Amino acid sequence: MISGASTQNGYQEPVSVIVGNFNPPADGKPSLLSHDEVETMFHEFGHIMHQTLTKAPFASLSGTSVKTDFVEAPSQMLEEWVWNKDILRTLSGHYKNNDEKLPEEVLKTMMDLRKYDYGKSYTKQVLYALFDLSIHSSSEPVLDVTTFYNDLHEQVMGFKAAQGNHFPATFGHLMSGYEAGYYGYLWSEAYAADMFTRFEHDGLLNPQVGMNYRHIILEQGGMQDPFVLLKEFLGREPDSEAFYKKLGLTLK
Repeated sequence: MISGASTQNGYQEPVSVIVGNFNPPADGKPSLLSHDEVETMFHEFGHIMHQTLTKAPFASLSGTSVKTDFVEAPSQMLEEWVWNKDILRTLSGHYKNNDEKLPEEVLKTMMDLRKYDYGKSYTKQVLYALFDLSIHSSSEPVLDVTTFYNDLHEQVMGFKAAQGNHFPATFGHLMSGYEAGYYGYLWSEAYAADMFTRFEHDGLLNPQVGMNYRHIILEQGGMQDPFVLLKEFLGREPDSEAFYKKLGLTLK
């Protein structure tokens, strides 16, 4: 990855790539992505847009070099596009006949099932965030992280973790730049849901809103506090209403 930055020779154009691990071609068929893989592609492409459309003059503040609380917001917001029927009709197509789109009943089932198991999945995100914060704030000289995680799992999830597991060994975010900041995924998702309300209202392919988003959010990088950028883009104070609505919750 090369960060954007102003230099004596002009602006250093940023370079960033997605390295994916998707379904490979098999049995004479091309690589056919599952919906989950398409969602992952859009998520990572959100990071790419943030990284490559930057106009920030300093590498340390360009692209995705923003506060951890906000870095996942552009990527999480872009996931919403693959949960829109019109977008999915545009994206989908049988590899032998592109005019053969996903049937309406399949699209309806997908939309209906999106919130399936949300309670468990979001509670697990809370578990991961608490585990991450707890590990990095522990004063214990020696800590059995597997035992600690299993105990916390039972407290948060309400049932015991699978026996014989060593989850901490698989949790790369503990030491990959997110240490003590994994909570940012949920925090960023609240921002992402709020930003998406503008596209939802004016159209997911609205070029004016898209350009507005590019100039205000993506180009700025970390030059301003995310809350300032969000307020300018939304034209109001950011809030969590859209996030709770996404979860199917209503605040009283």
